[in-house]
Amino acid sequence: MLKKLAIGLLTLGITLMPLARLKVAHAAAPNLIANPSMETAASATAPANWTASNWGTNTAAFSYESTGHTGSHSLKATVSAYTTGDAKWLPTDVAVTPGITYDYNNWYQSNVDTEVDAQVTATDGTFSYFLVAKALASPSAWAKADGQFTAPANAKSVTFFQVINKVGYMQIDDASMSVYTPTPFAGGLVSVTLDDGWTNQYTNAKPVFDKYGIKATYFIISGSLTDQPDYMSAAQVQTLHNDGNEIGSHTITHPDLTTMTQAQITNEMSQSQTTLQSTVGVPVTDFAYPFGAYNAATLATGKQYYHSQRSVNAGYNTKDNWDITQLKIHEVDSNISQAEVKGWIDGAIAQKSWLILVYHEIATTPTDPTDALYTTQPADLDAEMAYLKNSGVPVVTVAQALAQLEPQVNGQPVVKPGDVNGDNAIDALDLSLVLSNWNKTGATKAQGDLNADGVVDALDLSTVLANWSK
Repeated sequence: MLKKLAIGLLTLGITLMPLARLKVAHAAAPNLIANPSMETAASATAPANWTASNWGTNTAAFSYESTGHTGSHSLKATVSAYTTGDAKWLPTDVAVTPGITYDYNNWYQSNVDTEVDAQVTATDGTFSYFLVAKALASPSAWAKADGQFTAPANAKSVTFFQVINKVGYMQIDDASMSVYTPTPFAGGLVSVTLDDGWTNQYTNAKPVFDKYGIKATYFIISGSLTDQPDYMSAAQVQTLHNDGNEIGSHTITHPDLTTMTQAQITNEMSQSQTTLQSTVGVPVTDFAYPFGAYNAATLATGKQYYHSQRSVNAGYNTKDNWDITQLKIHEVDSNISQAEVKGWIDGAIAQKSWLILVYHEIATTPTDPTDALYTTQPADLDAEMAYLKNSGVPVVTVAQALAQLEPQVNGQPVVKPGDVNGDNAIDALDLSLVLSNWNKTGATKAQGDLNADGVVDALDLSTVLANWSK
């Protein structure tokens, strides 16, 4: 399947306000962006340390406004005709240290959905461009774009910019970039996820996961379950579920949901869930956006059907950027080295955050020649999973991670794996609850469904026994 959006190289993540989320305060770190509120003028038409830019076929106008989110100035870009490209205001580059995580945010108003991108300058002078995330339209109030960026090994400097790539306007103010220290969870977690349901995920990835005892979350395109040999069959998906993996939804046909009517969005999101639940016999609670494309309409619809929605906004999920409607990821593609994946794992452990790894095809040669960017060599996957296993960090499905982390976000006590009754010990009382609810479907965690797969079975018993007396 042709991937229309270049999401494979993401190393950044944005969570957008005013979407509801928990925000935990940190001590203020120095702002690394020069003239962040645009108050110092270079001329009557532009502030110091900011440059207007557009490319492609479009008609754009740039203005230095006399109003703003704070102070007396802000910057505006207005596109009156559009075919290709984008328009934006860019702040001066900021030097970065490889491996260090930075927080970036700015305030904006816009009458259309825009996006936040970044330009990274490498030590050899080359440039890399990264999609950060969409910034949902907010025409009547200032909204905040806020996310994190971990500088890659070859990074020398970075500049962030919010771009408009359609007819409309966008106004920005109060940009900030600073060294980021997240509020930690009780410990790091890693989830391994795979998108689309390619057959080579079953034939090439599953044996690797079985080798290292790793349970993954597979986001399946439900319309590809029958008569499409490039994709897994319903029987194979059922086997994955029976083996303790999670099955998530990836729509019926893998469309860009932001281009569809409300009726089409609802159908793609709800009917995929219905089909997959019929296939595996348990609730399907987690969803991944095709192409990472979402807007206010899709987010609202997703909340009606799913516990979580996964974006392609890159980064770690932490207490202070927590938003289960836009879960962050690190995507593994053909341009990502084993060392980078290992670094992401180390980062989750050090920061005590939740890392979601995303893979697509696992093959020496991609099924779809246009899908080469989104293909991981089986040998690379094996090396990465060996490192993950040996790191000692818990590897859990998306549903399991949410069950462990949401209580921490909400200030509830941390529940140990295997502690069914919540008494902070794993003992005969927990074993009794699992056995008394054996084979019960629709059970809760308190009834013994520890892996949140909808049934109390040997997988839950294994969790209790593996953590006995801890």
